Amino acid sequence: MTKQDLKQKERWTVKEKFPKSYLKDSDFSDLEKQLLFTRGIQNEKEVGDFINPRYDALHDPFLMKGMKETVERIKKAVELNEKAVVYGDYDVDGITATAVLFEVLNELGIKTEYYIPKRNLEGYGLNTDALDEIAKNGANLVITVDCGVTAVDEVEYAKKLGLDIIITDHHSIREEKGKEALPETIVINPKQKACGYPYKELSGSGIAFKLAQALYKEIPEKLTEGQEKWLLDLAALGTVCDVVPLTGENRTIAYFGTKVIQKTKRAGIKMLAEVSRTDMEKVDSYKMGFQLGPRLNAAGRLETAEKAIQLLLTKDVNEARMMALELNELNQQRQELTRRIVAEAITEVEKKNPKSKLYLLKGESWPAGVVGIVASRLAEKYFKPVIVCEDKGSECQGSARSPKCFNIVEALEEASEYLVRYGGHARAAGITVKKEHFVLLENKLLEISDGKIKEEDLVPEYKIDSETSLSDICEKTYGFLRRLEPFGMGNPMPVLVSRGIKVDSFKKVGKSFEHLKVVFTDGKEKINGIYFSFTGDGMDLQKNVDVVFNVSENEWAGRKSYEARCIAIKESE
Repeated sequence: MTKQDLKQKERWTVKEKFPKSYLKDSDFSDLEKQLLFTRGIQNEKEVGDFINPRYDALHDPFLMKGMKETVERIKKAVELNEKAVVYGDYDVDGITATAVLFEVLNELGIKTEYYIPKRNLEGYGLNTDALDEIAKNGANLVITVDCGVTAVDEVEYAKKLGLDIIITDHHSIREEKGKEALPETIVINPKQKACGYPYKELSGSGIAFKLAQALYKEIPEKLTEGQEKWLLDLAALGTVCDVVPLTGENRTIAYFGTKVIQKTKRAGIKMLAEVSRTDMEKVDSYKMGFQLGPRLNAAGRLETAEKAIQLLLTKDVNEARMMALELNELNQQRQELTRRIVAEAITEVEKKNPKSKLYLLKGESWPAGVVGIVASRLAEKYFKPVIVCEDKGSECQGSARSPKCFNIVEALEEASEYLVRYGGHARAAGITVKKEHFVLLENKLLEISDGKIKEEDLVPEYKIDSETSLSDICEKTYGFLRRLEPFGMGNPMPVLVSRGIKVDSFKKVGKSFEHLKVVFTDGKEKINGIYFSFTGDGMDLQKNVDVVFNVSENEWAGRKSYEARCIAIKESE
């Protein structure tokens, strides 16, 4: 199915209108009420909880299964003067989770190091070579963050080396014969069936923060009072960049973490903002996800994550500036590499059956560090599950991305006989497959996707919060939208639609003239708009149009203006 086919079949769905009795005694406008209603907010108390989250509403960390035992084991490490290693992951969530726990354990007086595997050499998660090195260096205790929940064999191997292992992770738990296949050790993961923790969707950095909370609560004499909240900048970065739902506790962590980042004491985050031209006072979930996060991720994608974690931990401003510049350069290299591989991957897709409901691709010069981004771009382009792998010779290592219509982890579970390892979420996962099993895996996944994905699922659907007029694209509306931040999965940026408006003027902009800059008018108001990667070249822009958009703010020479950031556009019926 081509992009043009998708454009012709795309669905625009306006969400249910709020009832007349909804928030009837409030001062909210109809548009504001509609935006609150579409977020599932039922009454004025819930409005207050949503718009002004309370830090003291965070759940007691000791409600999490394994938390009490973990704190006791850490106390023992303090008493016995043991050496600990925080074993993390190379993405932003794993890096920030590592930094959170590293700082707290060091403050407790534990001799603590961190270990983050090299993506291209070791892959994701615990591995026996790393455990050998950790044991050789005299560690007694290993605490994983953002990984380890599927590492049954590796944990047994660690025990034989004399290492105590604690797993903290948030990924889905594998089942075998109807039972959870968990490592036989202390496991903190709210997704465990026996865990009664009220909120299940924490990120890896969120769980590391909850462990830090528990330690501040249980060992206050060893920790600096009030320092707990200063860890929220790290927890928020990991939470936003790992694309977990920004609901419940995640929303609270991201909300307060955003405020901490705006006032951060970390030299590394300040320098990262400087090189990415990010105004620290205006940091929000978008800037975390698209400006700060990618630069932290770039280290682990192309080299090792060492520079990224050093950046977060250093207190030396000059060192932070040098590392931030290096990460910025790596990010530019990553962008060029991604553009090249996306083009090559599209060529491979075009050779496949267009009726396939899933694409599995591999390439010898497609580094594992960027295949996740490539899979995301292709899943967005074709609106199908896509798995992109690096061909490493005997094995292929890759990343999967999927639209909401298909649970990619469940599919990998069904095809596990052909996989060396796998793990992740419903919409994003990582895999390793032996090269001789690659075609068998592809055939099995095509069979699964054929049975589970309907043809009508393979078109984009734009879920619209409200119909509105151009006059609503203003400072008052934007100010209210800011109160709904942080945006992300579970609380997406509000999507509006204006119908029957005219295009007053337009021009193509960008290096390849791929973007459309436009002025809309309804006869009364004129509003600027921008449509990035515009693909509607066959559209008659002289006719009245319907436009789906977000509202964004621009500031130039001290003057603010508000514009429509277009998502979709079509001729009015």
